[in-house]
Amino acid sequence: MAHSPMAQAGDVKLGDTTLSWGGYIKVDALYSRYSDGKVAQGSARDFYVPGAIPVSAGSGDSTAYFDMHAKETRLFLKTATEVEGYKLGSYVEMDFIVNPGAGNERVTNAYNIGLRRAYLTIDNWLIGQDWSTFQNLVALPETLDFVAFPTDGTPFVRQPLVRYTLGGFDVSLENPETTLTSAAGAQVTTDENTAPDAALRYRFALGAGQFSLAGLARQLKQDGAGTDMGYGLSFAGKIPVGRDDIRFTVSGGDGIGRYLAINTVNDAAVAADGDLEAFSAYAAYVAYRHVWSDRWRSTATVSMLRADHDVALTGDTVTKEVNSASINLLYSPVPKITLGAEYRHAEREVESGADGSLDRLQFAAKYAF
Repeated sequence: MAHSPMAQAGDVKLGDTTLSWGGYIKVDALYSRYSDGKVAQGSARDFYVPGAIPVSAGSGDSTAYFDMHAKETRLFLKTATEVEGYKLGSYVEMDFIVNPGAGNERVTNAYNIGLRRAYLTIDNWLIGQDWSTFQNLVALPETLDFVAFPTDGTPFVRQPLVRYTLGGFDVSLENPETTLTSAAGAQVTTDENTAPDAALRYRFALGAGQFSLAGLARQLKQDGAGTDMGYGLSFAGKIPVGRDDIRFTVSGGDGIGRYLAINTVNDAAVAADGDLEAFSAYAAYVAYRHVWSDRWRSTATVSMLRADHDVALTGDTVTKEVNSASINLLYSPVPKITLGAEYRHAEREVESGADGSLDRLQFAAKYAF
């Protein structure tokens, strides 16, 4: 279900500080069928992970799983204070799905709490961990999947950053990390950058529509392999159509794989001369939300990811493209309660031509407080 900034459920005044809290309880039941292989219990069966869809050249065996969990349950605390003319704030948000640990399903189904967002604000400054400035939450569709965005079609990163906002402009310096593909197709994560990622976003309205255009520039680096630069653009928006709306994001660039589709493809590979060679990647989705009545609504999505690899450097087992579509039916019998069902079909193809698909039926119940 949509994961936009959470509404304040309660607050109390403590001196000059207002303390707010809230969150939601969410329970999911998922039936997943993979056409070409097995998937171990974990994130790929809790929510849609495009890069985890097994592929084969036609000889794979289909598998099916039924899973239930309440890991997406979420809590937040927020403060607001005015001190000597400055507006100070803080925000902390946690759930049990971003870092579930080794919880077991035999007896207790207990899982670790994980940090999602934690930041302080001083007037127009935000310092801490938040959503990357390269993405736009206004375009967030209302889906049952934990990611909410169509995973293969969107930028999706939370990380430490420093952001300044002036009117419709947001500019930030963000935590760097380079992901490379080895000659065997494996992911290599480096932590050797010497400069932060930089993002700039402009938010604007046209008529009743809300839009944003964001740019990203980043250093790609591995010790002993030199450096390269990555660049990207992302255009997103939400367009009302009566009570309905259309939401979309289109993104692309070189060396921005870490930012797209939860890092289904990587940023670069090491070329024969020892330098880094950045990959091009493109992602897009469109979602249409239809309101049937005050209590019933649906969202349909289509999305895609494309990557351009040099297979001489990466091998042919890396993801070439992913496509998916989903549709749901959501019902709110009373405010703050949502019950829903969602169907998703996704297909993944690697550079060798091997492919596989996922069909998933998901049911969920959510209470926001």
